Amino acid sequence: MNRIKRFFFLSAAFLLLASSPGLCEKISLKISYNTASVSGGDVNEWIRSYNTQWNDWQSYINGQLDGQFNPLTYGPKYEVELSIPLIWGLALNLSGGHFSSSEEGSFTLLSGIKNQTETDFLRNKIRGIPIKIGFSYRYPIPYVDNLFILGGLGRHITFIKYESTENYELEIVSFGQSFSYFSKKEYEYNSEALGLYATVGVEYDLIKQVAIVVEAEKVWAKADGFKGPFNREDLRKFPGKEIREIDSGEASLYFYENKPSWSDKTYSALAGYKTRPEDASFSSIRQGEFDLGTFSFKIGIRFKF
Repeated sequence: MNRIKRFFFLSAAFLLLASSPGLCEKISLKISYNTASVSGGDVNEWIRSYNTQWNDWQSYINGQLDGQFNPLTYGPKYEVELSIPLIWGLALNLSGGHFSSSEEGSFTLLSGIKNQTETDFLRNKIRGIPIKIGFSYRYPIPYVDNLFILGGLGRHITFIKYESTENYELEIVSFGQSFSYFSKKEYEYNSEALGLYATVGVEYDLIKQVAIVVEAEKVWAKADGFKGPFNREDLRKFPGKEIREIDSGEASLYFYENKPSWSDKTYSALAGYKTRPEDASFSSIRQGEFDLGTFSFKIGIRFKF
């Protein structure tokens, strides 16, 4: 976070300097359609593995399973860029956008042999605000009027919020007696990523104040260190007895491999813990990550003022 604050301070200082009348020719505003679609990172890997784990559990207890958990999906997004010309085709650029995805799903498992019913509901939501601060160079193509080659390079900064909710319920009926367990988990994590981006493309001036821009862009960025508040409630009901446990505080997001006692396979898991988890069945424990690296094409229109 301190690196990002220093970078914003230096960029703001340079922006003020660059906006001096002696350096500027024309500022411009570009609106682009970006085909980039980030991957789900550890979130989607966990969801895919969790689906597999439920199906394997259904086979193990010979039950009837219905439902699935849905992975996060991301589509193209729009981006707005402010460009301030400096000198000899060099410009300072500041751009921003937004992406988000929210998916949910559930499982219901019935087992006649063990007289038990399990239900699990899961919702995941991610929102991100990517900001880019960098420089571009615009060079006219010889013998072709109004056509320019573009190249750009700079910092890619993303602020991310990840929210996860899970409700699990188990009920077992034995000898006319009912036993049940209910768990509710709510997590909210925040993080940021400081990466790099590079672009190359062409620009064609339709008229003096309007141009069409087509670019290819590569982004290198990865977010980790997710932290935030959580609330968890567990309720166990036995004949004539009820036990309720409530926990809250700040958790860090961890990704690991888990091997349940009933299986000889390992499954990916993503969960929040107050401290680094230590369990004999856990392996390959690390911080949860979100990969923001993309390669995309952009088409936009630039307005010059």
